[in-house]
Amino acid sequence: MTTMDLIDPLADAAPPRHAIESDDEDECDPPLAPQPRPDQLYTIKFVGNFPTKSPLLLASGTAGEVWARGTDLGQQQGSIYVGDSQVGLLFSPPWTRAAVVVSETFTRLPLSAMNRYTTAVIDRIQPTSIAILDTYSIQGYIAPKVIPWDEAPVRYLSTNVISISNPELELFAPPNLLQSTTASLVSNIFWKSLQSTESYTAALFLLPSPKLPIAPPTTIRPSSFSSSGDIQWSKKTMQKVHQWLFEVIGETENVMQWVEKISGSSELQNENRRRAQGGIGEGGMYI
Repeated sequence: MTTMDLIDPLADAAPPRHAIESDDEDECDPPLAPQPRPDQLYTIKFVGNFPTKSPLLLASGTAGEVWARGTDLGQQQGSIYVGDSQVGLLFSPPWTRAAVVVSETFTRLPLSAMNRYTTAVIDRIQPTSIAILDTYSIQGYIAPKVIPWDEAPVRYLSTNVISISNPELELFAPPNLLQSTTASLVSNIFWKSLQSTESYTAALFLLPSPKLPIAPPTTIRPSSFSSSGDIQWSKKTMQKVHQWLFEVIGETENVMQWVEKISGSSELQNENRRRAQGGIGEGGMYI
């Protein structure tokens, strides 16, 4: 009699694993995947002098690091912590009214922390307008035709119609979706505008990235971003985006130009590398 002869084909339930598999196979169940931390466990802490009722410029991830390296931001004025991890760095350059936050260059936020983080930023700064910089993956972007990375446009999302008209700027169009902290920020300011008599403007500019989209982590951990040196946008592109960011928040005069910096590495890059290797230190820095 074989093992299969012992199985009743009319049984209500499937036979146990040992009834149809050999004894020399591993009988242990595979370990369960770690569950993401619940949203309520993430505490947001602001350290430093954060302005209120001012424009907000938030530059995130690789795009934020490249942009910050070419912008005279001065000394860090504050930090935004999610749990024990520093996620946002506050700068207050004297040549702009905007609060400038360079975000998620040290670590990436899980989905469960994004909404809490962006809500806290909006509630703390109470921005009058918001300009945001991030990236989108051209490999994951659905378009009528394939566009090489060096020809891909900068794309945008906004809560209101923006006055910028440029053939190198295109809408981030449906059915494409963003799953990022910066998308959460735009969504939150949109819903806030629906619940208020005040008008809030938020525009998200997305630099094209040749890399595949990366799913958010399940927990906060040191950044898995590769060096921003792997992606180099042209000086012309960065200067245009720099100009658009400040146009959205109503600043077109006395804005410092974006200056390309190729040689050497900024303090922000050094800090990113040190944190990725487990280094500790929360001192101020210059960019």
